[in-house]
Amino acid sequence: MLRLGIYFHVFFGIIFLLIFPPLGALILFIGFLLILIAIANRKADILEDWSILIKKAQGQKGKVISGTKELIKGSKAPSIEMKEDKVGPSLAIASLGETRDFLIVTNRVNAKLSSFKTFVNAKDYGENLFVSWYLTYRPDFLKSLLMLLPGAKKVMSLDDLNLFNKQDLIAYVTNVHHCLLEAVEKLIVGMDQDPSNIDRKSRGFLGIS
Repeated sequence: MLRLGIYFHVFFGIIFLLIFPPLGALILFIGFLLILIAIANRKADILEDWSILIKKAQGQKGKVISGTKELIKGSKAPSIEMKEDKVGPSLAIASLGETRDFLIVTNRVNAKLSSFKTFVNAKDYGENLFVSWYLTYRPDFLKSLLMLLPGAKKVMSLDDLNLFNKQDLIAYVTNVHHCLLEAVEKLIVGMDQDPSNIDRKSRGFLGIS
């Protein structure tokens, strides 16, 4: 409905701009505001994810997150930015409504890869601990604007990246995945559980293991 509202205001704004400029300018201004709202509210596309439920690990999320941060830092991966923040259901930073704590890992090697973020979370689920990560893609302002055009592609794929960007993306996500796996394994071993049953392969178009 919001997209239809944008089309309506832009189309009739241009028409009325020729007939009665003040009204046309007002309609176009409303259309511009709707465009800003659409871009701001755009949900991140989840391209890849991985999760595990660790039995009898209630209250251990701090060990997993802090361990993952230390391992990522120790890997000396270039241009990596990490921060912990409260995130809403659309995986956007939020302070109101329902939120959960996530470790957000971003590769700042270039502007294109900065649109990809990995969200890492650990939360109690009964007496167990649910650990997960999600690779998301949220385009920059210009691409978000272009994606509002009729027929524009909505989902990102590896075909949109050149070879070097593909390499950097896969290396960045694999590093985060392996660091989280190592933190999870350390917790499981410390609880005298068997880490060999861990399903290491992620779900998505990368299939990292």
